[in-house]
Amino acid sequence: MAELNTHCPCYLFLALGLFLLIGPATAATLTIDHPSENETVMAECRDFYVTGAIPAGIVVPGDVRIELFRGTDIAGTPVRSLESHVDPVNGTTPISAIAADYPNGTSKGTVMVPDLVREPGGLGETWNKVVVTPQYYSGVILGGVTKSFDTNYTDREGRPLEDLVAGDYTIRVTGLSGGLANLMAEKRITLGKTHAALGRFSPTAQKDRLTAFAREHDYRIYFDSFPGYFYWNSDGYVIPGRWVSNDAIEVSNDCPGTLIDTTGVAENDLFLYDVRNYSATYTVETATIIRTGLADSPRTVYHYYAAGEPIYTYVAQENGTRVSFNSTLSVFAIGDRLALTRAELRPVNSLDPVVDLADTTPKRLDLSPNNGIAVASGEGCLLYGVVAPIPATVIPGPSGRDGIPTNRIAGVAWSLLDERGTTIAASTIPVALGRRTNPEKPTDIVYSTYEFGGRIGAGVKPGRYLLRLDARDETGAFINGTHEELPFDVGSAPTPTPTITAPPTTIAPVPTPMRQPYRPHPTPGRVEAEDYDTGASGIAWFDRTPGNQGGVYRANDVDIERGGSAYNVGWVKSSEWLEYTLTIGRSASYRASFRVASPWVGRQVRVLVDSVHRATVAVPRTGGFDTWQTVTVSVPLPKGTHRLRVQFVGDAQNLDWFEFRP
Repeated sequence: MAELNTHCPCYLFLALGLFLLIGPATAATLTIDHPSENETVMAECRDFYVTGAIPAGIVVPGDVRIELFRGTDIAGTPVRSLESHVDPVNGTTPISAIAADYPNGTSKGTVMVPDLVREPGGLGETWNKVVVTPQYYSGVILGGVTKSFDTNYTDREGRPLEDLVAGDYTIRVTGLSGGLANLMAEKRITLGKTHAALGRFSPTAQKDRLTAFAREHDYRIYFDSFPGYFYWNSDGYVIPGRWVSNDAIEVSNDCPGTLIDTTGVAENDLFLYDVRNYSATYTVETATIIRTGLADSPRTVYHYYAAGEPIYTYVAQENGTRVSFNSTLSVFAIGDRLALTRAELRPVNSLDPVVDLADTTPKRLDLSPNNGIAVASGEGCLLYGVVAPIPATVIPGPSGRDGIPTNRIAGVAWSLLDERGTTIAASTIPVALGRRTNPEKPTDIVYSTYEFGGRIGAGVKPGRYLLRLDARDETGAFINGTHEELPFDVGSAPTPTPTITAPPTTIAPVPTPMRQPYRPHPTPGRVEAEDYDTGASGIAWFDRTPGNQGGVYRANDVDIERGGSAYNVGWVKSSEWLEYTLTIGRSASYRASFRVASPWVGRQVRVLVDSVHRATVAVPRTGGFDTWQTVTVSVPLPKGTHRLRVQFVGDAQNLDWFEFRP
């Protein structure tokens, strides 16, 4: 056959025509998908994956090199350099190079993960830890936290690696052969101090709320795979000895040699919702908070949903309609370890405390149980709440950074007291709230480690009582910061059906202790904090410590000292409250000014009128207990004689006076 003359102009025109008809080939682009854009700030000494999708249209990917440079520019010698070694025929990592029988991990659908590369060099090498598949490339860069786990922690020449401490770094990925040849991608990351938002990623409503919270406050949240917890789509591989330590140091970094990221500066916000005792939220993240002495740190903030669920759904007793609402997010004040979220008032024959949002039982919902609970005739009460972690020893798990705390709040003891202070009913609610997560499997119940729910006051005669709550740990010891007292009213019993042998019985109501104004409070006007109404604890006031610690002005448990304008209320404990009888001249929205002092942030004063929440006063950090500031909010007040309550949220704040002006 004659040789084709490719220099003939006709063939050039033919080639040009085909080019115009088909169009130019789309240039492939190499990307670094992980670390993702939202997760480029990590703890010092962190290991991390560098992973990206193989560009569309590339059939034979080829080798890649992954390098890490100090600083924001590609300059000097990289501090890490990794390179793949693919089969030259198909351009992917051969299965023979993978330690598929690795004893310290578990396949979740694949073994093609960089942690398992053993050839060339061996499983302990760091420079060979890159895999290339038809779908992705991925390398694992070791930062120091797991340098004693299944690695020699040296470079290709056998020199010990230096830990990746605080600073900016630049990742460069370069295609070396095949379809990836000459492609390149870069991404900048920062290692240093992080502030984590922690919590479970299920159900979806919880994940969405946690994610939104983290984004709003620019806190760290973890969607990228930790090294040792590799996933691509639905396939993955798990190595607890690697991922647990990486997760833990994002919570509290106890690696030696860090520059700025230490346990002493660790900051975390933990959502105490649906934390199961086998979840990473409990065995790694919460355990790390406890293990490193941060359970009671002011830099550890515990969050809970005010109604107990991120989205609460129920059937309203009033009209039989299904109601659904987003619960607000609340926070534990420093020193508090128990919060009530809701009371459900339900028919007495339907008092299962297991949470089931598909339940069709009509109920009344009380979202302010701290203000008192009123149980109507024919109803029973289920009370729900949440407790905080407590300091404890942690039994270490396999990695040394996971584990199980040896102690926690295990039960909430409650008692009902009559007007004489006599206990007429008592029991304990276990802290292990059950939830039905699958309506099709009602017997499948999961249990939460820090939430509780149980029946209160079953069979109690009608009357007004004081409900007292105290939490206990695993040993039965009382836990500080958990004492609560609130009014508990039980309605009149239904009239029994008359019979020949058992005529109707009248039950006399329990007398209600009297309350009276201590001084008249015409409104508009000023009210001194110490001039709260007279009456018993739980009726006119509630104080969590015995005796007046200031020893002046009033002779009961409310703490009053000389200070402010003359006297002020002090030694405040969170959830304490005072009530005042106001005589209001006209209905209006009043400017309410509160004279407050506190050396701490995050304190509040809630304002309630006739048990209805009307305003919240944010108490600033004034600089000390005797350094006063006036904070003004708007409060609507109705004309006539009404009961006003000021309720303290957070310990360590003082109140001098408050006043209402039109």
